[in-house]
Amino acid sequence: MPASVLFLTLIVGLSACGPRVTNRNIDALNAQIDSGRTLSIKEVESILGQPTRKEARHIEQQTVRELPLVRYAYAQDGQEVELHFIDGKLQNRAVRFGEKAPETAPLKMKAKPEAEK
Repeated sequence: MPASVLFLTLIVGLSACGPRVTNRNIDALNAQIDSGRTLSIKEVESILGQPTRKEARHIEQQTVRELPLVRYAYAQDGQEVELHFIDGKLQNRAVRFGEKAPETAPLKMKAKPEAEK
């Protein structure tokens, strides 16, 4: 009986110890981007872990081809970091927790106007 209680306590305790996204992780991600690498979704997940929220959409280019757009959001302690992927490749540097994305940041995901839908 005491062994099963200890086992359950251990399982519950370990489940609360999930990965945390920190500015250090974001700096490591940005170092990869600054070196000229294009990161895939899997590579970003290996650095930051699974996102808190994930959205997938398609965007149109001037050409006929549509490309898949995915936005990852990582939430930690009431703050959020968003990353954008086009065709599975990271498109922007990650903004650190507590920083604000520049207004000129690419890929502000907007809904199509009602006339286009």
